[in-house]
Amino acid sequence: MATKQNGVLGTFTPTVTGHTNLTRAANSTKVTTTGFPFYTCPGATLMSGKLIIANNTGGSLNVDVGIVEATDIVQFDSLGSQPNDPNTSASYLNYGAFSFPTNQQTSSIVIEGAAGSGNFSPGETVTWTNTNRGSGAAANMSAKVYFWDSTNKKLWLYNMTHPLALDLPAGDTTFTGGTTGATLAAGTSHAGTGANNGWSGLARSYDSLNGTLYLQNYEFRNNLDYKLIGDINTEVREVSNNNINRSLSRIWRPVETTVTRYAAAGNTTPTTEFVDANGVELLVSGVTKIAAEQYIVKQKAVADASVFEVTGLVLGSYQSLFVSCSGAVSCTLIGFEEAAEIAS
Repeated sequence: MATKQNGVLGTFTPTVTGHTNLTRAANSTKVTTTGFPFYTCPGATLMSGKLIIANNTGGSLNVDVGIVEATDIVQFDSLGSQPNDPNTSASYLNYGAFSFPTNQQTSSIVIEGAAGSGNFSPGETVTWTNTNRGSGAAANMSAKVYFWDSTNKKLWLYNMTHPLALDLPAGDTTFTGGTTGATLAAGTSHAGTGANNGWSGLARSYDSLNGTLYLQNYEFRNNLDYKLIGDINTEVREVSNNNINRSLSRIWRPVETTVTRYAAAGNTTPTTEFVDANGVELLVSGVTKIAAEQYIVKQKAVADASVFEVTGLVLGSYQSLFVSCSGAVSCTLIGFEEAAEIAS
């Protein structure tokens, strides 16, 4: 279990504090945003503290503060826009027909292939070579199997080595299962093949009433590395109480409503689709960072040369502090972490 931290646990300045992701040149081009979940309480941990927001921008600004449990809130399109229920050949009656088990993987990364052999197994590692990403070892790509649609030769993946791993060079590429030895091919020799460089992560929750997926994005990093979230021994990035290390080098590639589909016939940008645990492909209509019920402060006016404090904050495991503002207010979370019992 990682060492518990205390004092300044996180800092964030909207429109100023940067993050990046691996789709950007040399992983160095800074992206700024008005809202960010800048601190997440680690597993088996309780955080108590207060948030200080200082406005020295020269004018009054409104701020939002919330406690969230996902990096991306994915709203699925209307039931009439989704595939029909194969049992009735009509629209599904409700969003409860779809399955996204809590704390299990889900994905919108898919290869539509051809000329394969064998059947892939969920969880096995798939490997391929992509010289667009580099030469030698740098060209070796991998991901894990989420779902294999053998009828349509569609392979859904998660935990991919690089978000552009499916931006393939000209020619054909073969994807090989490390456990089963199954293969799938895509490229110029196989008409209709292609691949979507979507997103994957853990389903923190699925709202089956409204068709909303709360996703812990694999390509997110604040004080925790979400590639490792759930492993209390490795998920914490900084264990020496160094807030600079904890608050910088952030990563986020937010889910979008469209995705790039790479194909030899030409790239396109179709609507993003996530596949549920039963192989149902669901169209996305919107993505947000915070839900209405998650705000604890909304549109609070903070005058210039003043400080606003949110006291008495308590966060449990994997709950995050989210702040949003259209201007450069300075946000500082001060508190302490202590060990908490792990549910058995």
